[in-house]
Parts: sequence; structure tokens; C-alpha cells
Amino acid sequence: MRNVVFFFLIFFGIAFSQDSTATAIDTTFKIAPVDTAIKDTTLKVAPVDTAYTDTTVKDTTLKATPTDTASTESTEIKPGLHFFVSVGAHFITFKERSTFQTLLTSKFNEYEDDFKIYKDSGSYAPPIKQDFEIVNLTFPISAGIMWQFNDVHSLGLGVGFLYNTESVILTDKDSKNHNFEYTVQAFPAFVEYRLLISPELISLNDNDYFSLFLRYYWLLPPTEIKSSWGKAKADFEPKGNGYGIFLGYRFWEWMGLSIFGEMGLVSLDAKSSSEDRVLDSWNLGGISILIRALF
Repeated sequence: MRNVVFFFLIFFGIAFSQDSTATAIDTTFKIAPVDTAIKDTTLKVAPVDTAYTDTTVKDTTLKATPTDTASTESTEIKPGLHFFVSVGAHFITFKERSTFQTLLTSKFNEYEDDFKIYKDSGSYAPPIKQDFEIVNLTFPISAGIMWQFNDVHSLGLGVGFLYNTESVILTDKDSKNHNFEYTVQAFPAFVEYRLLISPELISLNDNDYFSLFLRYYWLLPPTEIKSSWGKAKADFEPKGNGYGIFLGYRFWEWMGLSIFGEMGLVSLDAKSSSEDRVLDSWNLGGISILIRALF
């Protein structure tokens, strides 16, 4: 009996000791195994499909755009023979008008003296006087030929015509009208030199075309002055009668036709040795404004 009790005590003691061991919490940290194998970190470039890739080396050299010289050449006056015509306005510095004004005043004084004598003997009216204009305006025309050596130099020959008439009316004591006038006409022939002015010196826009024109004149017959008091024919002077200097600007060009605007000064001296001449000499110079067509 004592042995049986001892056996159960041992049995229950072992049983309880195993149960407490099974319920204990395992607090041990377990480290996961690390894969220490060395990874291949080399950068791998994906192959490029060159089937559709343009591998041609591009030419990046800066290429100068060719200058369009066609328009530049078209603005030049081509070498060779050309023709020109011009029209314009010429303000004559005609100082000799004072001579005709003096003659006119003298005639008017005669009418006044006549009126003073007869004014008390009848119904007479006082004389009326007009004076000559102080500016002589004429519209000259000219034409000629020109030889163009190059775009810079040319030489030309031309002839022109100018005409101006000044007319006034005086009335006498009987109210009758009396016309008095003088007429100036001239046939100037000239040789002309044209010089192209560089755009670096004077320019307004691209392809500007300023020119300097130098003229030397001869007055051809029948250059003369006719008036109510007489006339005077100009002598032909082989050495010439004057000069002109003009500044020209080409403002229009098309198919070889050039249109110039010109402005300048002219001096034209005329002398007369004819009998009963009303004037010994006179000057037809002044300021000229011209339009020239060159083709």
C-alpha cells in the first residue's frame, strides 16, 4: 500500500512538472537568415534597334544664304545707250524785267499827263495800270541721249525749250485798253555728266539712287526776247552760255524705265549785238524742278 501511494506521488509530480514546461512563452529572438550572396549591380544598356534609326551624321555647319542679286541688278542702270525726256518748272531770275517795268511806267505816265490836260474838258476816266509779275515762271521741256559707262558714270547730250510771256493792260483817259508784253524764249543745248552718289553718303531707303547731274549750256538760235518796245536776238557763243547743277533721286524703276525727280540751279547768260535791240544782255537762270524719264 505504501508502495502504491509512493508510485502515484511520483507519477503526479512528473506530470505537473511537464505541463508547466509546455506553457512557458518562448521569448527568444530568432534572426532570419540573410542572403549574403553579392548581387550583380552592373548597369546593362538595352540594345538599340537600329533598323529604323537614322544614324547619318547631321551637317550642322552654318551655311550662308545666297544673296538675291537679281533685285540688286535690276535697280542698276545698264551700260549702253539710253534716251531721256524731262518736263518741269523753272523760276527765272530775270532781273531785266525792271527794264520793261520802267518802260511800262513811262507809258502810263504819258496817259496820266494826257488825262490831266483834258479832265476838265469832258468825261474822261483816270488811267488804270497793271504791273508785270515779279516772278517769271516757265515750264521747260528737254530730250536727249545718254551713254551709260557703268552704274556710276554716264555722259549725255540734250536740247531743251523754254518760253515765258508776261502781259499787262493799261487804260487811257478814254478807257481804251492797251496791251503791253514781253516774251522770253530759249533753246538751250547741253552736255551732261551724271555721277551716282554712294548710298553710304546719302540714303533714305534700301536701293536708294541719288545722282549728281552737271550740265554745260549753249543757247541756240532763235533764243531771243520780244516785247512791245522791241526785241533782242541772242548771239551764239561757242564757248557756252552757262551751267547747271542738279541733285536727282530715282523714285521709281520698272523694266529698265527709271523716273527721276531733280532740283537744281541754272545760270544762262545771253548777249545781243543786233541793231535796235531792247536789251544788251539778260540772264535766264534760276531754280529748276524737273521730272526725268530715262529708258
